[in-house]
Amino acid sequence: MIPGATEPERCWAAGRGLLVVGHGTTDEVGAAETREVTDLVAGLLPGVPVELGFLELVSPTIHDAVARLASRGCREVMAAPLLLFTAGHALRDVPEALAAALATVGMRAHQAAALGLHPEIVQLSRARRAQALAGAGPEDPAATRLLLVGRGSSDPSAPGQLLEFARATLADDAGFDRAGLDLGFVAAAAPPLAAAITAICDLPPGSVRRVVVQPHLLFRGHVEERVSGEVARGRAARPDLEWLQVARLGGVEPVARAVVDRATDRWRELDAAARPAASPAGR
Repeated sequence: MIPGATEPERCWAAGRGLLVVGHGTTDEVGAAETREVTDLVAGLLPGVPVELGFLELVSPTIHDAVARLASRGCREVMAAPLLLFTAGHALRDVPEALAAALATVGMRAHQAAALGLHPEIVQLSRARRAQALAGAGPEDPAATRLLLVGRGSSDPSAPGQLLEFARATLADDAGFDRAGLDLGFVAAAAPPLAAAITAICDLPPGSVRRVVVQPHLLFRGHVEERVSGEVARGRAARPDLEWLQVARLGGVEPVARAVVDRATDRWRELDAAARPAASPAGR
């Protein structure tokens, strides 16, 4: 245990490290935002070895990060994926890359859950939407559509996970009518974003006056650019509507706190499972 450890650090015994797993992007801003989150995570866990490894496209790779953690004295590592949902990357790609990297070092590794419905992420999503609406005037919720956009995955649970997240962000939000919620995906899942934008554009005049498009994304990259392009198409097709695009979540402290929570919670689960069962009293 780290001397003088705070509550989140008490399960981070000596020899344990944290591997923050980024998806990987050639967008320099998106890659920088990933590094910023990793730096914030390290700041929240002083004394704990923290390294970033990207799944694809850019360095450092997961293999690089695992080697670096080994050189820093780690014997056991928690991989915390910077992924919003549990789908193909979390279920297949990260475990496979981690296993390949571990084959060259004498370490054990575990994987924390995706960020999902973590309260920090739900609240940050609400805050980003509020920021987008801050400069807009009041509008009837019944005349407002909210289009929440996901990256997309071939995993059949993807639409359900995004819908569950959308409903969580709308809890107690009087500014939106739940009947005005739409989903769209940039790739691999239905409904496609382009079809969702077209469906909104086809609504009868007067039935809707404001469209809020919220990409549920962590960092900048080509997916956000695709969303911006579709919003521009919608705006050109229906200039009578007010189109608002919400900013991505970004490389900010709430994301880092969620990462630390997910990793710490997984250590607690593992430690609890490893403890011997208490003997019945009197035996």
